[in-house]
Amino acid sequence: MLPVGMLVGIIAMVSTWYFIPGSELFKAPYSHGGWGLFVAALGLAMYAKRQFDHVGTSVRPFTKTTDLVMSGPFKFSRNPMYLAMVIGLISVGVILGKIAPFVVVPLFIMWIRKYFIDHEEQLMETYFGDTYREYKSCVRRWF
Repeated sequence: MLPVGMLVGIIAMVSTWYFIPGSELFKAPYSHGGWGLFVAALGLAMYAKRQFDHVGTSVRPFTKTTDLVMSGPFKFSRNPMYLAMVIGLISVGVILGKIAPFVVVPLFIMWIRKYFIDHEEQLMETYFGDTYREYKSCVRRWF
């Protein structure tokens, strides 16, 4: 569901770029830097997923989590995969170069927080209790 949500976000960003005139923030060659940022976001997402694979737990939202992952990027962010998606959307905005597409980024953040993160954090507290609460008190949600 989330990768589909990110794809919808990208489509919305391209649509705003195409249909809404606006000032350019980034012109070539600077806008091409967005590709490097996109690759970095993809790398972060893959690294975080590898941490889940290493302990044998699912990355799918709302499925039973069998282990609390606190290593790798999870030492710095409770949600590095969501963070990677947000960075990916920001990178698309940089590539497109206009202001208008960036309006999608905070909307995406509000959507994932309301429909995924808040619910997942409640589940993690249920599954892992004080261990998760301690982790939550030490590690920020985003970075």
